[in-house]
Amino acid sequence: MKTLKEKLELKPQESWDNSGLQIGDYNTDINNIMLTLDVDLNIIEYAINNKIELIITHHPFLFSSLKSIDFSTYEGKLIKYIINNNINLYSMHTNYDMAEFGVNYQLSKILNINSYEVLHTVNPDGSGYGGIGHIEPVNIVEYAKKVKELLKSDHIKLYCNNNDKTVSKAAFCGGSGSDFIKDAIAKEADVYITGDIKYHQAQFALQNDLCVIDAGHYSTEYQSLHSIKNILCEIEELNVKLMEVNTVKEIIL
Repeated sequence: MKTLKEKLELKPQESWDNSGLQIGDYNTDINNIMLTLDVDLNIIEYAINNKIELIITHHPFLFSSLKSIDFSTYEGKLIKYIINNNINLYSMHTNYDMAEFGVNYQLSKILNINSYEVLHTVNPDGSGYGGIGHIEPVNIVEYAKKVKELLKSDHIKLYCNNNDKTVSKAAFCGGSGSDFIKDAIAKEADVYITGDIKYHQAQFALQNDLCVIDAGHYSTEYQSLHSIKNILCEIEELNVKLMEVNTVKEIIL
């Protein structure tokens, strides 16, 4: 049985990333926690009204260095509200992407890929981004529909040269996984599930007989927050609220 500390163990973040404490004080006593993929004004207002003391996001609120904090800007307004209401903001990004119980783990569970290897290895211990494993042989169009259902996506995009193709080996990566299309091809995946696929990236995949299911950045990542919630809820003193809110609004016409 894994301990709470072991379940929450994060990997080293990428050099370009900015995980960790964004705003706040490590010495603050915490009871009320909110989990969300990102923060926006509505999220912060909800936190204020519900006396949230700690917001944990996947995507860092502050990515690059600040040269000024202008309260008339959107970012400046959020910073002002966060500080004035004694809210702590903490982010778990690439260090959670690669964690044992992180994004890969939760996505594999949702997709019913019970045994998988890491798609793109980064760290000496073999951890990294995404995963690849075997699934029951299924028609690609039917599988794409199933993925949409499992991930609760509003819509998906399927790139495939042959709608009659049977797939039995699936690669996956939460968020923007286009950088690892070559890994999926090299490991002989039949289909790759991720988000944010561009035209020429899809073209390259198709040229190499790889089907791609673009299920969206949000839908392939936010459900990993359930793992964090389940782990934190093992501490009786904590009240944990999971916000299933996509802050990047899409209108399907």
